Amino acid sequence: MNMKFIKGMIMGGIVSAGAIIMYKEMSGSNKKQMMKKGKQFIRKMGII
Repeated sequence: MNMKFIKGMIMGGIVSAGAIIMYKEMSGSNKKQMMKKGKQFIRKMGII
């Protein structure tokens, strides 16, 4: 159970960092496109 918690924390950190990087890269670009990519990214991470 403890390992699952640690793994969850690491995954959460990766997702957060990825979201921040994507937001910075796409901030000048189309917001709808960013949301679509974000949702796809979340879906992929959910599978793992």
